Amino acid sequence: MLRVGPPIRCYGEDPARHFRIVRNELRPLGIVIRRADLGSGIDSIGHYLFRFPHYRRDDAAATRLTEAFLYGMSLVHGPMVEDYHDSLVIRVPDSMVRGVTRIHPETLVDLERSRPPENRMLDIPEGVPGPVISTTSDRHEAAWRIAVVTSNDEALFDATRFLARSHDNFYVSPGQIGEVACDKEASPRTSSHQTHFEDALHNACKAIEAVVGDPPRDDRKFFDKIKGIGIDPLEKVGYGERVPISTVIRKMNEARDKRSAHGSTRRRTIRPAELLEFQACAEVIVLAAIEKARGSAVFG
Repeated sequence: MLRVGPPIRCYGEDPARHFRIVRNELRPLGIVIRRADLGSGIDSIGHYLFRFPHYRRDDAAATRLTEAFLYGMSLVHGPMVEDYHDSLVIRVPDSMVRGVTRIHPETLVDLERSRPPENRMLDIPEGVPGPVISTTSDRHEAAWRIAVVTSNDEALFDATRFLARSHDNFYVSPGQIGEVACDKEASPRTSSHQTHFEDALHNACKAIEAVVGDPPRDDRKFFDKIKGIGIDPLEKVGYGERVPISTVIRKMNEARDKRSAHGSTRRRTIRPAELLEFQACAEVIVLAAIEKARGSAVFG
């Protein structure tokens, strides 16, 4: 995996413990995972190295698992990797990594260059080293638990990718939530910001619809859909005023339909404070659906 590495020691993490947990989570998929350092000595950077059962080559499945993990990281941590990278993984022969804990970046660059263009994972092989991001082990482990579920479930995979795209367009870090939630009158500063807010709202709505479908007009049917993923439709959510989650979903759909779904709409301002609440609602819905499918919480 190229862009997200395992937790690093300077966070006070225990890498051996972390990999024991991740290996156990991935066992149902038959996937073996371990750490491989890219670089030499003190400058080396940790990466996740994984293989499929019987050393099966499956580039599409490798990309799918990595995307599922990254979308899971967006759900439990926030945006991690920008989407301009042409590949999130690189294929490495077992002969190169068997019994080895450290790989020189130049070796991977030469390997990718040696492949015919149609068999390469990267358009620019020199991009192999690239930036690598990591955070605390609890977030990584939760994201792997999510990936085990979503990589084989189309609806949940779509829900997490829509929510990740919403976060790419609008995201408030935990330390700023109180400030944004309290400023009800703040509005987008530029038309570009407004476009991002509209896209964030669209994708937050799509994330919910991937899980519960298009909300029916009939409240009884609507409530049954929400109950189906283990949530009380009258459960109150929110950073500012707490309101029933079913009410927030209705407000989201109304905001999308009246302020961002049509090009001819003129009054289309979406405020950061309300978008923050809408995203939080989508996060609760998506996480609940994943935990119901998993049968337990994603944070151990």
